[in-house]
Amino acid sequence: MKFSLCIEPVFTNVDFYDRIQLAKECGADAFELWDPSGYDPARIGREAVKNNIPVAAIGLCKSWPLRMNDSWSAVSKTIEETIRKGKDIGCSTFIGLSGEVLAKVDHQKAILIENLKRAAELCEKDNVTIVLEALNSLYDHKGYYLDSSYVAFEIVRAVNNSHIKVLFDCYHMQIMEGNLVNNIKTNIEFIGHFHSAGVPGRHELHKGETDYPFVIRAAEEAGYGGYFGLEYWPTYEDKQSIQDVLKYVRS
Repeated sequence: MKFSLCIEPVFTNVDFYDRIQLAKECGADAFELWDPSGYDPARIGREAVKNNIPVAAIGLCKSWPLRMNDSWSAVSKTIEETIRKGKDIGCSTFIGLSGEVLAKVDHQKAILIENLKRAAELCEKDNVTIVLEALNSLYDHKGYYLDSSYVAFEIVRAVNNSHIKVLFDCYHMQIMEGNLVNNIKTNIEFIGHFHSAGVPGRHELHKGETDYPFVIRAAEEAGYGGYFGLEYWPTYEDKQSIQDVLKYVRS
């Protein structure tokens, strides 16, 4: 398994661009980031090349204020902007989010499916992938609509295009569902990226209730060949924390 490090929650006292080199020094196979809108994409790309570390994934531009269930005109613009920035950065996997719960009935699934079908056409032109992320709505993201990987997989199956997949976040889905291994094995063809953190707390993976080496082996055995993202907040010195996490997940 190849492991990518999300560089926003770590080394927060260090300049953002310098975190790329630190990710490499800690032993990560790749790095990732959330919203690229506030950064210089060409500089990120140069730092990645200079440090010989690939960019595993980036969020869609303005991915938090602008969700995948918004108007297609707005969604298409952010996808096109992210594709442009992705070329400078050297990344072809983009993270998208659903909206909030706004009604008592399920009003979003059909909108998400329709928007993602259209998004797939844009993705095909530049051979990029959008991964739709389910989050937990119990603690971190109350009110978030897509809080079930089962629903996320239903949406991706309905879209029926290899350029649209699910970001399976083990931290969020351990809170919401459990059953990680069976769910991963059953749906591995629809998973385009993983995220992880320790449960509870969203800290080091080895300090939580999830047996991550077991989960990772299951994903590998099922045929997953992409990146497994480490997206967590350290509870002790960042470099040592990251090295400890990498040693743990590689055990």
